[in-house]
Amino acid sequence: MVVSLLKPYCLIAFSLLVSPTAQAWPSISQQPLTSPPWANDHGHNELFIPTPKHIIPGKKPLQYDKKRHYYEPHHNDADHGTYKRAPCPALNTLANRGFIPRSGKHITYENLAQAARDVYNFGDDNIMLVLVPAFALHPNQTHIDLDQFADDKVQHAINCPAAPTRLDRESGNNIDLNTTLLDSMLSFSEDGETLTLEDMAEYHHLRHNQSRARSKSWQFGNSDATCALAQYTNLIGVLGRNGRHGLQTLYIEDVKEFYTSEDLPDAYERRELPYYAIEATQLIDRMTHHIGYQIMRPFPSGDHDGRDVEPVKALYEEEPNCVD
Repeated sequence: MVVSLLKPYCLIAFSLLVSPTAQAWPSISQQPLTSPPWANDHGHNELFIPTPKHIIPGKKPLQYDKKRHYYEPHHNDADHGTYKRAPCPALNTLANRGFIPRSGKHITYENLAQAARDVYNFGDDNIMLVLVPAFALHPNQTHIDLDQFADDKVQHAINCPAAPTRLDRESGNNIDLNTTLLDSMLSFSEDGETLTLEDMAEYHHLRHNQSRARSKSWQFGNSDATCALAQYTNLIGVLGRNGRHGLQTLYIEDVKEFYTSEDLPDAYERRELPYYAIEATQLIDRMTHHIGYQIMRPFPSGDHDGRDVEPVKALYEEEPNCVD
């Protein structure tokens, strides 16, 4: 059902990303409410243009007005509901720094998209994967509140089961940080300093089995698996910096600051090349390979029929075969 809802919006959003005539779209007030409200947004990822002295894209410190974008954290429903927050530290960071309304309420899709580009250089296709279903599942809304990224409508769409640091919606508070889960994730670091894809794959597999055991109506189809694993790969794609694992080195200190403070880590550097879906997909496939399964693409029909594509026992947990 979700896929059928998204088809028209995906086509419209994609056409806006590639069409030179996108500027001909009328203003929001002139558009029918069935059109995505960011249809008149002209923003897009900037190009990385290599030079003889700078061929390979890297990362650079983010330049922004720190007086305007001062740090002011708030929890969901703080001050009698004045402030709203999401289950996503990346979105909450944008609000805490004022790149989107600090209240976390009545945010335009254009503002969310451009802030994700400006701060994280998140790829337009990855942005579309979040905002298109958010609009489709909250029809006729030109604005959105951050807590709507965790409501009943978006379950198994953009709010995923077995999240790294949040409980599942049917198990309790699925918006606020669960520090026990965060500590558990950080403990999976093999070297005590960084988190590799394999470290996070093994932690995710624990979360998968925990959620499966506690759920009354468990399902973990191919789209669920993609959604759940992307939360880890996005960390590496956005927060990773130069180190022993190249530009994808994810340091524990950065992850802890990002989740507990919901702020940009002190050492944060912005990507020069946008973080597109193709890179995220490659990282997801590395994680599933480590666990011992493969995500089907395109997602098959009946993907939300209660199936579980992830094995309970992972490949790395199996005893090696002994050969005489």
